[in-house]
Amino acid sequence: MTKGFRITIRNGWNGEEKVLNSDIFPNYRLVSAVLSKSTSSYDTFSFTIDPTHALYTEIEPYTCFVKITRPDKNMTLFEGRVLTYTDSMDSSGTVGKQATCEGLEGFLHDSVQPWREFHNTTPKDFLQSLITEHNKQVESYKQITLGTVTVTNSTDNVYRYADDTKDTYDNIQDKLISRLGGEMRIRNADGKLMLDYEPEISSDCSQRIELAHNMVSSSRTVDPSEIVTVLKPLGATQERQNNDGSTDVSSPHLTIASVNNGSDYLRDEALIDQFGIHVKTETWEDVTTPQALLAKGRAFLNAQKAIKYQIQAGYIDLSFLKETIGMIECGSYVSIVNQLEGLYATERIVAMSLDLLDVANSTLTLSDNPIDLDTYRLQKRSETDAQKALINRLIMRQSKINKEISDLSKQNQQLSDNYNKMSSDYAKLSERVKQLENSGGNTPAWTSGSKFIDLSSNNGSQAQSWYDNLYQSGVKGLMIKLTEGSATGSAYLNPLFDEQKSRGITAKMKFIGAFHYFLAVSVSDAQAEAQWFLSKLKAKGIPTSAVVSCDVEDGSLTKDKAALTAEVDAFYKVLTDAGYTNTCDYSSASWFGSRFDSHAKYKWVASWGASSKPAIADAWQYTDKYNGAILDCSYSYNQIFV
Repeated sequence: MTKGFRITIRNGWNGEEKVLNSDIFPNYRLVSAVLSKSTSSYDTFSFTIDPTHALYTEIEPYTCFVKITRPDKNMTLFEGRVLTYTDSMDSSGTVGKQATCEGLEGFLHDSVQPWREFHNTTPKDFLQSLITEHNKQVESYKQITLGTVTVTNSTDNVYRYADDTKDTYDNIQDKLISRLGGEMRIRNADGKLMLDYEPEISSDCSQRIELAHNMVSSSRTVDPSEIVTVLKPLGATQERQNNDGSTDVSSPHLTIASVNNGSDYLRDEALIDQFGIHVKTETWEDVTTPQALLAKGRAFLNAQKAIKYQIQAGYIDLSFLKETIGMIECGSYVSIVNQLEGLYATERIVAMSLDLLDVANSTLTLSDNPIDLDTYRLQKRSETDAQKALINRLIMRQSKINKEISDLSKQNQQLSDNYNKMSSDYAKLSERVKQLENSGGNTPAWTSGSKFIDLSSNNGSQAQSWYDNLYQSGVKGLMIKLTEGSATGSAYLNPLFDEQKSRGITAKMKFIGAFHYFLAVSVSDAQAEAQWFLSKLKAKGIPTSAVVSCDVEDGSLTKDKAALTAEVDAFYKVLTDAGYTNTCDYSSASWFGSRFDSHAKYKWVASWGASSKPAIADAWQYTDKYNGAILDCSYSYNQIFV
C-alpha cells in the first residue's frame, strides 16, 4: 500500500466523496496542502488548487466537507468543512484558489445558548445541557452526542450561567475549558458525531526525534520576562474613615513589614543572581494577618514557574518509511535529542503543522508550560556542556584540517613540478602538430550537409540491423522524441526512447539530443511542459550539452503570434535555467516569423521537397520518406548536429 495522504471532498454531508489529492494517482494533486493541529484549539486545513484540477469549480463554503486520511495506517487525520476561499492571480499570470477549512468542532459555532442558571450540576451534565440546546437548533448531521467526558472538579459540582450573547463553542470554552482545563474534540464515529472532553487527549508515540536520525531542524525559546525575583505581597485592604465617619477614601493593603524586619519585600537571592531584580506585587484579598501573608508570599516565590520554555522542531515522520512505526501525532509525548544544543527532553506535542505534499517540511511545537529555576538551570547546564563538547570537536577537527593543509601543500608542490614538466611536453607536442599540418597530415575540417534522422514511437520498434543499414546509407546522427504535454496533462513519455537511443549509438550514429512535442495554451502551461521535459531529460541522463528541441507544429496552438512566442520563450527559460542551453526550434518553414518569432539558439526547419536549404536553417528536414520509408531525414548545417 502507498504511504501518503488522501484528501477527499464531498458536496453536502451525504454527498459522494471525490478525490482532491491522491496518494496513488499523480493527476489528482493540489498545489499546496497544510494541516494545522493544536491541543488548545480545533484543527484547520488550508490548501491551494489550480484551474486544471477537475474539482476547481466545486469548492464552496460551508456545503463542502473535506476529509484527510492515511490509507496505509487506516487513520483519519482531519474532517471538517470549507470555511472560506480566495481566487487569485500572481504577476506571472498563474491562477489559483486558496481554501481554508475548519474541523468538526466548528459546528458548535452554528448555535447559540439561552441565558440559564445552573446549580448543583456536574461538569458533564452542564456540558450535556449545552449540547442538547445546540442539537435543537442545527441540522441533523451537526447534532452531537457526548462521548468520553472525564473532566471534573474537586466537588464534581459547578455553578454556572449560560451566556446568551455567545455561541455554543464560546460558552464551552468560557464556562468549562478556561476554568476547569481539559481538551475537547469532536470525532465522526461511523456517521455519529461524538464529543470527548478529557483532561488530556493523547496517544502513545513510539518514535523519538533525534539529530542525524530524523530531525531536520530544532529551536528552543527561553523567555523569563514574567519571572518575579522580588515580591511585595499584599493582603486585605485596610479601611480608613474620613473625619465625617465615611470610608470612601483610598486605603492601603496589609503588608508583611511588621513580621519581616520592617521590609515590605521578599527577595529570592538565587533568582536575583540569575536574572537581576524584577519587582512585582501579588494580592490576596482574603488574607488578613501579616503572618499568613508572609507564608503566602514565600510559597508564591518558591512555587513560581514563570520561565516560558518552548521547543520547535522540523522532522521526518519515520512511519512513512516503516509500517511497524506509529505516526507522530499532536498530543503525544515524544523524546527529542539534539546533542549540539544540549537538548534532551521528553515533552508533549502541543501543535503541529503537517505539509501533506512534502512531509519533510512538517514542524511541531513541544509543551510551552513554564518551568522553574532548577529545571532552567539543568537545561542551561546541559546546553553549556554541549557547547564545550562542540568546541572540543571543533579543535580536534581544526588540528586535522591543519595536518591536511600541510599534506596538501606538499602535494601542491609535486603537482606544480608535474605541471612544469607537462608544459614542456605540451610545447614539444604543439611543435610536432605544426609539423604535421605543414606536411598535410592535419584532420579534415568539418563540412556541412551530413544527414540525421528523427524518431518517435510512430517509427515503431526496429531491429539493430535497421539502424546499421541506415548508417551505411549515410545517416550519421539521430534526434529522438522524449515527451509530450505536461505532468498534469497528457504526461506522455516515448516508450521506445531508450531502445532507439541505444540501437542508434550501437550503429555508430551520433545521439544529437531530444525533442518535446508542444501543446501549451498559456505561459504557465508552457512552463509546466518544460518541467515535464526537464524531469525526463534528467531521468534519462541526457547531458546539458545535448540539443533540446521544442516541436512547434500542433494545430491546437494559438494563432496569436505574440502569445505563442511568449509561450515558447517561457518553455526554453526553464531549460536554460537548468543548464540546457543548446535550444532548438523545430517547425515548418511557413511558421518561422509568421506564427511565432524564434529566439532559440538553433533553427531546425521542415521544408519537404524544397529545392534548396531555407535561409535561416541550422538543420533542414528535407523529406519524410527517406529511402522510400516513412522516416524524417534532415541535412545538418551546424556542427552541433552532425
